[in-house]
Amino acid sequence: MKELTLLGGARLSGEIGVHGSKNAALPILFSCLLFSEPVELANLPDITDVSAALSLLSSLGVKIVRKGRGRVLLDPSSACSDGCDLSLSGSLRGSLYLLGATCRRFPGLTVPRPGGCNFGARPIDLHLSVFRAMGLTVSESEEGVSVRGRPKGARFHFPTVSVGATVNAILSAVLAEGRTILTGAAREPHVLDLIAFLRAAGARISLPAPGAVVIDGVPRLYGVRHRVCPDMIEAGTYLLFTMATGGEITLRAILPGELACLLPLLAGMGARIGTGVDSLCLARTGKLRPVSLTTAPYPGFTTDLQPQMTALACLADGESVIADPIFPTRFGYVSELRKMGAKIAVADGRAVVSGGSRLTGRNVTAPDLRAGAALTLAALAAEGESRILRFDRIERGYAALTRNLAALGASVTLSDGGA
Repeated sequence: MKELTLLGGARLSGEIGVHGSKNAALPILFSCLLFSEPVELANLPDITDVSAALSLLSSLGVKIVRKGRGRVLLDPSSACSDGCDLSLSGSLRGSLYLLGATCRRFPGLTVPRPGGCNFGARPIDLHLSVFRAMGLTVSESEEGVSVRGRPKGARFHFPTVSVGATVNAILSAVLAEGRTILTGAAREPHVLDLIAFLRAAGARISLPAPGAVVIDGVPRLYGVRHRVCPDMIEAGTYLLFTMATGGEITLRAILPGELACLLPLLAGMGARIGTGVDSLCLARTGKLRPVSLTTAPYPGFTTDLQPQMTALACLADGESVIADPIFPTRFGYVSELRKMGAKIAVADGRAVVSGGSRLTGRNVTAPDLRAGAALTLAALAAEGESRILRFDRIERGYAALTRNLAALGASVTLSDGGA
């Protein structure tokens, strides 16, 4: 297991490019199983989750040719389920998209219940309800979940917004018989990127109103080239790192409009921000001010930046309140921040952060991807040296993190800490 040693106190400064979105790359990769023609993808992030997805697709018979940095050609024409190594899905929550992508091609394929970040219950009931609404037979066992049948157009309303269930509904409906109408659907940028990819391949998908998605099934999809959209979570994380260290950063290859949930909050905390068409500059001016926020589906404040913002609030001059009704149990990392001197009280999915505490370097363990990013932020701002154990969990979603931090002026060393 990898660990990161980080000496706090450096002021981050410089310019970096943002990688492709993890949350867009995974559903797009698995959607290739809907095709019978080659697909070429660019701007894939070099992260362990993408590597695991490619290995899983390869075990399903998809021919994969790497054509350079972030560029991959996938030929699913000879895909079959005979040699599928589903053990690879154990650490990958996105593997659940196999159900929607293969219900016609590999009926009855059993997909283990998804892995990925472990920060509380994330049930898959909505996914299964979508499949049943489309006429598919769902089977659950100790081994996992399988669906079989020919999906048919249906009407489905999501009682709560779910990115994963929205993605699976779209994947199931693209080649289904008839029209599927979804309401209450997720409209995150990575969901829209999947839709753009499928549209370019011949899918008939329209977005008539907020939260509404209409899919008219088509007989087939055609080979296409697609560039994965920028990762707004990665971009937001680097902005928060910069705020924590009182630094200045320029981000390239981003879409600033997708950070509308974050930028006003950072400005209120003391950031000076300038945006271009595909770039953003941020500098912290003066002391950090406290913040109050509640996570919400896009375009609200994303839960995937909640841990990093909570860590930043530890450094602010005053009391901050951060609520996460989307994942109320996503505060498990707080015990690690407390080891470093943070003063945080958590109850009922809400954290009250008494800011202004001096953080001190400690040995801490990353419990999951975004919590690991929060601990990295705290270590950057802390006095002395920190060791972040299970750094491999952070590498699931951040490409070239140690290289970028070093380029921005941080003192970091990555090592293999053993099992």
